[in-house]
Amino acid sequence: MRAGTLRQRLTAALLTAMRNREADAIALTADRAKATAVALAGVADDAEIELAALDMPTRAAASVLGYHPEHVRRLIRSGRLRARRVGGDYRVTVDDLWPLIEARHGKPGKRRAPRPR
Repeated sequence: MRAGTLRQRLTAALLTAMRNREADAIALTADRAKATAVALAGVADDAEIELAALDMPTRAAASVLGYHPEHVRRLIRSGRLRARRVGGDYRVTVDDLWPLIEARHGKPGKRRAPRPR
């Protein structure tokens, strides 16, 4: 898929969620779009990308999740967030962020994301 096409789909998903007018749906869609858009930062519109391969450094993942980068590293080291080590830092795929993003929008008291398998 081309990066430009994915950006257009993200925009359409946000517009659809806002027309729905359900606060939870808008918030979840916006968080998912933010994660994908951050992973696409700096990628040209005509570049071919694979959705499963979209990843970002620890600092960007922390920005998406609203956490401090060191907290994201602790999540990785504890096994609650999958990542691969590249150089001196970790890279987190967008797909591995979904459980943490969805847990934030879950019922109160049930916000801890399950450990990846």
